[in-house]
Amino acid sequence: MNRPAQVLIAALTAGFSGAPHAHHSFAIYDIDNKISRTGVLTLFEFTQPHIQLVLEAVLEDGSTETWEIESMAPRRWDSFEHPRDVAEVGETVTILGWPARDGSDTMALSTIITERGTTVILEEVRQRRAREDIPPVTIRRE
Repeated sequence: MNRPAQVLIAALTAGFSGAPHAHHSFAIYDIDNKISRTGVLTLFEFTQPHIQLVLEAVLEDGSTETWEIESMAPRRWDSFEHPRDVAEVGETVTILGWPARDGSDTMALSTIITERGTTVILEEVRQRRAREDIPPVTIRRE
């Protein structure tokens, strides 16, 4: 293989080898239906491209749900001056957010409520195209 071909292959490989920084709209979430879940926070990571939380929620009937919760990018969180210690792993919290349209136990974060107080992360979705080309809500969560 000649030198220019090797350089081209190396450049293309390097361009695809990093962590993906995909970004999506709120179209996968039911932004007209904010729900609440209370449980123990088992994950709270400031990672790219979005902050990730996991909540183990115990329902009234005693069953449990494991909720995967997505928030904004850490840089945006910091620019809004939200405290990074708003909640801690192992703490009981109430999460308000927009559930996934497909009925999975996934939501976009709106508010975190702890014994120390309430922190509103995102009051409403202001994404221009959040209502365009959205899939239908298959399961409405309460």
